[in-house]
Amino acid sequence: MGKGTKIAFYILLFGLLTFVAAAFRSPVKQPHSPTQVLGAADGLELFIQPEAGHNPVLAIIDSAQQEILVEVYLLSDKPIITALKDAADRGVTVKVMLEQHPFGGGSVNPATFAALASAGVAVTWTSPAFALTHEKAIIIDGRVVCILNQNLTTAAFTDNREYDVCDQNSQDATETKQIFNADWNRQDFFPTAPNLVVSPDNSREKLTALISSATESIDLEIEDLQDQKIVGLLAQKAKMLPVRVILPPANKIAGNLTVPGAQNRTLSAPYVHAKLLLIDSKRAYIGSVNLSTQSLDQNRELGILISQPDVIDRLVLTFENDWEKSVN
Repeated sequence: MGKGTKIAFYILLFGLLTFVAAAFRSPVKQPHSPTQVLGAADGLELFIQPEAGHNPVLAIIDSAQQEILVEVYLLSDKPIITALKDAADRGVTVKVMLEQHPFGGGSVNPATFAALASAGVAVTWTSPAFALTHEKAIIIDGRVVCILNQNLTTAAFTDNREYDVCDQNSQDATETKQIFNADWNRQDFFPTAPNLVVSPDNSREKLTALISSATESIDLEIEDLQDQKIVGLLAQKAKMLPVRVILPPANKIAGNLTVPGAQNRTLSAPYVHAKLLLIDSKRAYIGSVNLSTQSLDQNRELGILISQPDVIDRLVLTFENDWEKSVN
């Protein structure tokens, strides 16, 4: 091998080794795709209010053998309070966190706090680290978490459109319990479970990604739509695909925005307390997170991304029925 050939060979070999080393140091990042916001594909049970009533929530509370953890904005419903007391009486550890200063909540939570404490239930106010704790979650024996649109009030069971899901996926239940314990102990915790939508940690990022991933349609049924960035993103999508929005009447929620280019309607009954986002009739978000700036960025909130087909089918059917009853 001549001198020039050797030099060329060594240059080529050096370049090859450099490329291989760089490849190991810096894996190629995959582009974002809709599958990255797919959500839970199984292990979910959906119940829809007001049709479902008390039975699903009472049944899950009654199923507890060891522990019930409740983190909720409002709790005043007497059958639920009685079920929690009964669980404590049969030896189940029951821990409840309530928002101390709910907007418009008056004396509801202080009365519940006193009633639960007198019955031997461990109860505390939610963490002051958040503007509000608007989360609505029930964790049973660390094995299942019910992620709710609804508060645990009578009106939520009888008058409101609410979407609730009980989730048996172990990663979701484990992480939700970790969030509860962190809030109970006033500690920081950053969630990582891919199915969960958690304010103020990742809800803006995840819901923005979910909306951006739409290729066919977006359907939204929500109580509070006031975040300018989210509305702007929905308006951009409305230029490319159908976007339908159901809100409560304007006299019920001040400040709600309509989405330019979308079909915007209101529904009087049942009252729209829902937080539902349907993407391409194949994926969904439900939970406590409204599309308001405070809800996304300042509150403690919890939601879930969903792709389980039977759950999606029921969400689509209910949305369509509500759409037919809604008005421009």
